Amino acid sequence: MGLTKRPDSYYVEFRVIDSADGKSLVLASGVQGARKKRWKVGCLNKTVAREMEAAIKTRILLGQEQTEQAKPVLFKEWAKTYLDMESVKTLRSYQDRVEIMGKQLIPFFGGKILGEIKPADVETYRGQRKKRNGSMASTQTINNDHIVLKHALNVAVRRDLLVSNPAARVPMPDPQNARDRVLSEEEWGKLYQAAKPHLQPVLLLAYQLGQRLSEIVNLTWDRVDLKRGFVTLRSQDTKTKKPRQVPITPDVRGTLQQLAKLRSLATRHVFLYQGEPLKDFRTAFRTALKDAGVIGFKFHDLRHCAATNLRRAGVDTTTAMQIVGHTSPQMWKRYNHIREEDLSQAATKLGKYLQQTTPRTLDGQAESR
Repeated sequence: MGLTKRPDSYYVEFRVIDSADGKSLVLASGVQGARKKRWKVGCLNKTVAREMEAAIKTRILLGQEQTEQAKPVLFKEWAKTYLDMESVKTLRSYQDRVEIMGKQLIPFFGGKILGEIKPADVETYRGQRKKRNGSMASTQTINNDHIVLKHALNVAVRRDLLVSNPAARVPMPDPQNARDRVLSEEEWGKLYQAAKPHLQPVLLLAYQLGQRLSEIVNLTWDRVDLKRGFVTLRSQDTKTKKPRQVPITPDVRGTLQQLAKLRSLATRHVFLYQGEPLKDFRTAFRTALKDAGVIGFKFHDLRHCAATNLRRAGVDTTTAMQIVGHTSPQMWKRYNHIREEDLSQAATKLGKYLQQTTPRTLDGQAESR
């Protein structure tokens, strides 16, 4: 194939296929299905690059150039390559993956050859995973580690470094962590009133529109259309990587209009604290919960409130899912909670409907007696 010069180095390229035993490369210029393989010379000297090209070609002809699959790759080496990949760096969970790799997976799997990791090793990891204080980690925490490991090894499979993914052959148990905490109208009123002024608008968007925390704190004014009444989220703004339009309620519109009047020219962000983009309000949120006397509640539970309120308001499932950003009916059902009062109201509505559309059965029965 020849040489290619790039700013950092010369590169040697050949068209190759794997040998019959899968352990070495075979020159295959013009052969259908052959792939282009590139070697980095490491310098910008063309003479050295020509010598490297000849040496690599000789190794291939002699069957001495191993395939990637034949080369022993340690997990810690692959982990570094994996975390350096652009497709991984763009994931919203990238920083979590870096931490899980560095603090958990590499210390356990780091010295193992990638191809020698077995399902039993994954099971052993799950069994020994502990918190920093030495107690056993929760099932959800262990599952999070497992998901990162599984994805990293899936990428290795796609790159022909592994034949199969051992982490995919180990089941992840259901953490049984579904929450059903929804604020009553009284609790919501107390929480909102107890919140600091900079926190109130954030709580309102989460409670009425069901936006995720990251969607709220990263919201910029170019995403807000007060005239049309929409917040437009781009694919890079959402957890699901799918864009969506969120219609704003009258309360939210009024709040955003007030914030627009005080808008800072120093930043595009909508929600600020002391002139800076709002990032961490955990302390303020905990204080508001305490002052309001609301217990057993998390910020993410506000999405449950929004989903439940949309259903009670009679919004159809498809539209409601679009507003809060759910991609599956199963997730919608998980976030949508039915109280005893809802069931009673449903029976009342059904009774009124039957009275208007069917014969009066009970009166008929009384007359027949």
